[in-house]
Amino acid sequence: MMSVRNTYWVKRHHRAAARIMFLQWGWLTLIVHLYIQISVCLRTVDSLIERHAYIIPESPVIAFGSQLEASCILNDSFVKKSKVDANQVFWKLKENKIPEKYYRTVNSTVSNIKLTISSVGSALLTCNVQLNEDQVSTVFGIQIRTGLPPEKPKNLSCITYHERNMTCSWNPGNNTCLPTSYQFKLSIAPDKLKSYQLPNNMNNSYTIFYPNISYFVRNEIWVEVLNDLGSAKSDPLYLDPVDVIKPDPPKITSVQHVIEISTVLAVKWENPSVPYTYQLKYNLRYRIVDTQEWMQVPPEDTKSHRVSFLVQNLKPFTDYAFAIRCKRNDETGYWSDWSLEKIGKTLEANPLRGPPIWRTVENLESSKRRIRIMWKELAKSDANGIILKYQITITEKRSMKIKRIETKKLEYSIALSNEEYEIRLNASNSAGDSPNEILILPAARKSALPPVQNLRAYPQDDQLLVEWKPPVPAVSSYVIEWCEESSKDLCPGPLYWQRVQKIESKAFLKDNVMPFKRYRITIYPLYSSRPGAPLSKLAYLQQDRPENGPIVHLKHVGKNEVELMWNEIPVKEQRGFVTNYTIFYKSGNANETSIVVDAKYQELELNSLTGNTLYVVRVMASTVKGGTNSSEVNFTTLNFAKGEIEAIVVPICLSFLLITVATILLCFNKRHLIKKYVWPNVPDPANSRVVEWSPSTANLIQNNLGAKEPMHPDGFISDVTIIEADVDDEKYLSNEDEIKQLTSLKKEKSTSEEHSSGIGGSSCMSSPRQSVSDSDSEPAQNTTSTVQYSTVLVNDTGYRCQQPSAQVFTRSESTQPLLENEEKADEHAYGNFGSCSTGLKRQYFKQNASIEETCLSEPHPNGAEILGDKNEDDSLRLNQMEVSDQSSDLEGCCPAVEEFPSSNDQTVVKLEFLGFSAGLETDQQSYMPQAVKHNSYMPQSK
Repeated sequence: MMSVRNTYWVKRHHRAAARIMFLQWGWLTLIVHLYIQISVCLRTVDSLIERHAYIIPESPVIAFGSQLEASCILNDSFVKKSKVDANQVFWKLKENKIPEKYYRTVNSTVSNIKLTISSVGSALLTCNVQLNEDQVSTVFGIQIRTGLPPEKPKNLSCITYHERNMTCSWNPGNNTCLPTSYQFKLSIAPDKLKSYQLPNNMNNSYTIFYPNISYFVRNEIWVEVLNDLGSAKSDPLYLDPVDVIKPDPPKITSVQHVIEISTVLAVKWENPSVPYTYQLKYNLRYRIVDTQEWMQVPPEDTKSHRVSFLVQNLKPFTDYAFAIRCKRNDETGYWSDWSLEKIGKTLEANPLRGPPIWRTVENLESSKRRIRIMWKELAKSDANGIILKYQITITEKRSMKIKRIETKKLEYSIALSNEEYEIRLNASNSAGDSPNEILILPAARKSALPPVQNLRAYPQDDQLLVEWKPPVPAVSSYVIEWCEESSKDLCPGPLYWQRVQKIESKAFLKDNVMPFKRYRITIYPLYSSRPGAPLSKLAYLQQDRPENGPIVHLKHVGKNEVELMWNEIPVKEQRGFVTNYTIFYKSGNANETSIVVDAKYQELELNSLTGNTLYVVRVMASTVKGGTNSSEVNFTTLNFAKGEIEAIVVPICLSFLLITVATILLCFNKRHLIKKYVWPNVPDPANSRVVEWSPSTANLIQNNLGAKEPMHPDGFISDVTIIEADVDDEKYLSNEDEIKQLTSLKKEKSTSEEHSSGIGGSSCMSSPRQSVSDSDSEPAQNTTSTVQYSTVLVNDTGYRCQQPSAQVFTRSESTQPLLENEEKADEHAYGNFGSCSTGLKRQYFKQNASIEETCLSEPHPNGAEILGDKNEDDSLRLNQMEVSDQSSDLEGCCPAVEEFPSSNDQTVVKLEFLGFSAGLETDQQSYMPQAVKHNSYMPQSK
């Protein structure tokens, strides 16, 4: 069993050994194969190069600024094969062709070059052959390295860090731009030389670690440097490592105040580890926390070895930071670094001074003022502790009344009279009270003391600087007030102020000043705590262009001018002092015109404009930083300037008035001529004569009309209408005398119409119509074409009264019978003629009616008196009637009827022929149109 097992393991071991051998031979075969391939490649490259050329020297290293000499030697086989020689060789350095003036051809296969290298570093120098015009071959190249020889290391020094290491450093000089090696060498004896090679990335220091440092032994130290252009060696340094120790800084353990002393702090520390023979001295410094200014304890007070120190003359209730360092007290070695800071705080003490105090005054009544007393917190350096309260004492100077107030706030308001007051203020902490700060409040009636002069305020170093000239009297201090101005001469926001010492004539505003805000700055001089007269100035910390432009209004628009107005930009939106306004305006596509106006003006009149033209105008407000435009305003100039329309209309009106007046005067002077052609006299029908008809004709008319009721109770004819009737049928005429009379009547009628003209609206007579005689020649169908009405107004009372006014005779133009309302209107117009007008009536008849259509009533006894009676033959006479030419004034007169006979020429009409009856009353008559023979109208009873 054991043999079998051993055999198994032996076989297994052989197989493993075979596998290992096979693997080893496989790797070996691979390595040999790679070596053969690389050798073949190298030989191929060498054969190629050898076939062309080579350069000597190969890979030269030259110093910066020195000359390089090189030769390119062409291979004979390459020359024969390529049929070239050295004359076709040219050189390149860093792919830049070198000018031919640096070449020199030695023979057909050798070309030399000589040039100065003016740059450091590596560069490729190649030899090239111009085979033909288009083909160039680089036959060989070398790498040139240019640099500097090493410089001698300088300033070799060493520092020993106790029980850690010793570090030596030096100045290696300029960079050589070549691979350079540094060796640090140390020898404590001729046979004990130690050499240390510096790493490639280090050339200026080397550190020897403890315990390879030999204390209390003289060490020789130097540095050697080497490169391809040369070598250098530093001067040797001889030292004892213990003499160049730099100790660690001490560690401050505590900073504590001394009981009951507010200006002293005790500082304690631990010393670092140093050789047992080492004695230290110290530098102790301190500063107030939040400041950068250090103060130092005098070195002579800390030149002995110690572990604590009392720092005096400190400020009460102030945080101090302390730091310390140490060094060997025999002046050998180095100072340690500063220790970490340790902070301590002194105890409280009485405040050094009272709080700065100020006031504002507001007049309430004639005898009262509201005084707002303000003060500032004391600085920590002056407060010497935590301020617990403030005490105010107000004393009236005249009555010596005293009022005391305690408060924890920083202001107090009180109403005081107009008398003079003294205000005292102090602050208290746990250690005590501060001195009093005094402010005098002058009486209201007392004149103010002189102000400062030449006040200026401008930005400087991102702060607002206030500068002034002190007044002639000596002042004790100054108070500067400032506030943000939101509107003109108004500061609704908080008021800021600060106190300035009397020796100052300028001061920076400490806080609460923002860019692009306008501030009103006021300065008060204080004369022994008594305020003088104020002086104010406006200022910006930083200006910018306005936030918005002005709002433009049109004040007046004329033909060739326009008046513009714009509102001043609100102070908050100005963001700077507005220096000027620029007005831009143009019309259509014309060029824009601009006018610059001073900032104190807010209106402008633009002249020389074109009438009836559209303009666009805008206003730009500018500061020192730029301008902002307003919105554009459009306006159109007028067609006419002010007064032009009046200048045209007034002369025209005056001319028209003069022409009218002249026309009136002319008409007045020519009134008779005008009346003759425009308003001629109408012939009076009362003076016309008509033929006398026979009694038989009258009887026939009366029979046809029939008997009628009396026209009026008194028997007068209230209304007589002259009608025209066709008398073509001669049967109505009894004899030749009647026919002759009728012919005579026609002629008179025709003559009367020739002298008449149509007077529309006349109260006497209408335009002429056809007479009775004219109707004889007209056909029957025209007898109803025209209806004329004539009215005779008579009154029996007129006859009795014998008034000078005549009867009124009117003719109507209407072609139809009047309606009832028209009759009443006429009754109203003609019914009142004085005391005799009550019986006035009218009656209407149709023209061109035939005689047998006419109804004849009995004659009225008091109306138109009939001359002759029914028994008289071949005579037809009418009652005498006078018709007046004057129709204007009818009121108050009685139309009179003269008895027949009369001396005047009169027209005699037989009433029976006209169809009137003495008993006919118009009050009970109604005339309605009725178709009868020959289309005539006749009256009928209601």
